[in-house]
Amino acid sequence: MLEPVLIVVIAVALTAWFVQHRWRRRVRRLAEMRESSSTGLELLARRYARGEIDREEYLEKRSDIVGTPDVLPGRP
Repeated sequence: MLEPVLIVVIAVALTAWFVQHRWRRRVRRLAEMRESSSTGLELLARRYARGEIDREEYLEKRSDIVGTPDVLPGRP
């Protein structure tokens, strides 16, 4: 009497593990794709946040990417 119940429990546990494993793998793959396909604006913002470029260079490059002219302070 216990054997059929045990077989069903094992089958359900294995199915749940398999579904969870596939789901986690898919989520991980989507996160990697999202991270690797960063836009130029995101990369520029990261460089500015890390201090690789100054504000003036950031605004200049940002206006090139976005296509709208930014007016820098102290410049006409």
